[in-house]
Amino acid sequence: MTHKMRATTGVLALGLLLAPLSGCAPEPGTVNPDGRDLTEKVEPEGGSWQEENPDEVFDKQVELPADFPAAFVLPEGAVIDDAGSRGVDSWFVVLRAEDQPAAEALWDAIVSSGGFTVSNETETGDGGRAATLTGTGLEVAAVTLPTDSAGVLLSYDLTAVLG
Repeated sequence: MTHKMRATTGVLALGLLLAPLSGCAPEPGTVNPDGRDLTEKVEPEGGSWQEENPDEVFDKQVELPADFPAAFVLPEGAVIDDAGSRGVDSWFVVLRAEDQPAAEALWDAIVSSGGFTVSNETETGDGGRAATLTGTGLEVAAVTLPTDSAGVLLSYDLTAVLG
């Protein structure tokens, strides 16, 4: 056998040995280093979030946070349903009114006492209203939420605006 013939035979033999092995190799990126198949969908046990929130996460706060902006004036007698801070320069307060006329009066008192300008006002699908209130270094997303049992809730998300 000539040298050229031996080389050709060797290459063919090597190809025949490697061809079946290449069919068994997984596609790159489809196998985890621990051997699990990444193409198989695995549902998490007990839902997607493993830790339960502590009960105090769901407790409502009926007092304004210490750093709540004084520029957002609550009318006398306003009933706080929930209040808190969302982080630096961001707060929320939810007020409760007995009925729609009381909610309208509360809304108007907040706008006038805070010197706010109302923009982007729309009616919500459930008969409430939504608007953006701006002024006095604050931008406020305001929404009224009629409810069956609690009358009307007025939700205000406040953000400090650098001016």
